[in-house]
Amino acid sequence: MRTLKKQSGLFMAAFVLLGIMLGAATASAAALRDDGIHFEPWIKISFLDFKEDLQEALDKGKKGLVVLFEQPGCGSCKKLHEINFADEKLVKFITDHFDVLQINLYGDNEVTGFDGKVLSEAKFSEQSKVNFTPTTVFYGKNGTEVFRMPGFFSKNFYKNGFEYVIDDGPGKGMSYPRWTREKRAQTAKEKTGS
Repeated sequence: MRTLKKQSGLFMAAFVLLGIMLGAATASAAALRDDGIHFEPWIKISFLDFKEDLQEALDKGKKGLVVLFEQPGCGSCKKLHEINFADEKLVKFITDHFDVLQINLYGDNEVTGFDGKVLSEAKFSEQSKVNFTPTTVFYGKNGTEVFRMPGFFSKNFYKNGFEYVIDDGPGKGMSYPRWTREKRAQTAKEKTGS
């Protein structure tokens, strides 16, 4: 009888543990589009007419347009969604300042570039010289690329890239490393009150 109770207790504990593990795995899994690209509900659904999308962002008072280049099966893309985009404060910061679109690096959907040319996502990615994913590209007021972040970065580093563009670091001719160094120095100065 004792052995039966002990086995039953162990079985129940294992069952509960399995449920917790499956729940955690499900909670952290990023949603996928039909083409295998991870997505978020706050990423803009669009006809991928970049000139039009940029103008809509500017009309809403945003700094510009951000395009995420991703591909199916990309582990770093998954991390971007499951880690960075799981941070509600970071997402709010991004969406307060930019409209965000996605491109499938190998996709067939039509993209109308800033120059009015219609290409597939794959051809647009190639023309944009995006070689791996995820790549986050920032487009400014006239539709030119102002900055890009190739790869997955920690939340703080990723947010700094957005702040760099918001602060117009590229427009000031300031390199990202120099801007980051000066930002750190200014923050330290503010903390000490000097």
